[in-house]
Amino acid sequence: MSIHNKYDIIIVGGGISGLYSAYKILKMVPETKLLVLERYKKHWLGGRVGNEMFQGVQVVNGAGVGRKEKDYLLIELLKELKIPYGEFQVSHNYAETISPPCDTKKVFNILKKQFKETPAKKTFKEFALPILGPVVYKRFTICAGYTDYENEDAGDTLFNYGFEDNFGHWTALHIPWKLLVDTIAKKVGFQNIRVSSNVTSVKEISPCNFIVDTEKNLSYSCSKVILATTISSVQKLLPNDPIYKQIHGQPFLRLYGKFTKASSEIMKQFVHGYTVVPGPLKKIIPMNLEKGVYMIAYTDNDDAKFLKDRLENTPKNRDYFCDLLEDALGIPDGVLQLIAIKDFYWPIGTHYYEPLRGPYKNRKDFIKKAQNPMPEMLVVGEMISMNQGWTQGALESVEAVVTKKWIDSSC
Repeated sequence: MSIHNKYDIIIVGGGISGLYSAYKILKMVPETKLLVLERYKKHWLGGRVGNEMFQGVQVVNGAGVGRKEKDYLLIELLKELKIPYGEFQVSHNYAETISPPCDTKKVFNILKKQFKETPAKKTFKEFALPILGPVVYKRFTICAGYTDYENEDAGDTLFNYGFEDNFGHWTALHIPWKLLVDTIAKKVGFQNIRVSSNVTSVKEISPCNFIVDTEKNLSYSCSKVILATTISSVQKLLPNDPIYKQIHGQPFLRLYGKFTKASSEIMKQFVHGYTVVPGPLKKIIPMNLEKGVYMIAYTDNDDAKFLKDRLENTPKNRDYFCDLLEDALGIPDGVLQLIAIKDFYWPIGTHYYEPLRGPYKNRKDFIKKAQNPMPEMLVVGEMISMNQGWTQGALESVEAVVTKKWIDSSC
């Protein structure tokens, strides 16, 4: 196994948090010799932040929109890099097949009030189910449009998750994600990014002396390391640190479909913007009405896993999703026809914290310790932030720890 030149800093992971870390470091200390090691091909640089074309329409592969009122770091970055973005209003529509009608906000406020009166170290489901009962609880999860909070710490769900985004009206940002990723990568320099490099271990030989091994029998030496991966990789690279066992990943699916002209006209009658539906599809969103392109499933966890084996673009699978759409929207059987489908299935698409345990004062204290496993190593990403699941969270995690003081610190 050959050891390549020694670097000042190696960043494991070429998603948005890894790229932003590299960008920030080189902006503060331009002479830093750093290397970003990305597991997958160049096409997947940026990870869950990107765009692709589907049937003549640009669609997102993971991260959806920004939030004008909350994503201040993202907005600052877009302005700094001179990347254009647009604003639009988000409102939630509910399929008529959901009965009785959704009252998500009312139920959520009841749960918040109850938690303030009797706080508990439970998952959201453990806390909410006895209060609401199985019928109301099930309807709540349908109307929320997500289930990525069910096994999360109840307090985090109620006060940090941003649940109001699931029922309120707010201003969203339409962002050219691929342009953002490409621009940051160019600023970092492609000579400082190595793709198709799966890191298998990170060993601290001595203070400020790490060996980073990859699957291709290439090893790199460096003084400092930043882990910018999903939680499963962090757990593999730091197997003896119990704090990371309290963070979990969960699957996430976006599925796009193009309808025939006749079917597209029918869809217009039943889907008026972002629409929450019962069943495994969860949410349906028009992407381009003129071209008949919709996001026909926007789902997570068990529902994403349930659909996973039906995602190949075959006539049989297209018919299957037409059946699901007809059931979800109350459209007569056999009416819809799909021309093509395209999926983005992420085995780990979002993260959550289990109920807090151990020697941590609160969630912020937990995050601080989890981001700093040792003096010369940092952990960043949306998974280790107060804004899990959002690009803002990924940027926040970097801002919190990737500082000039850390870069300049010596052993």
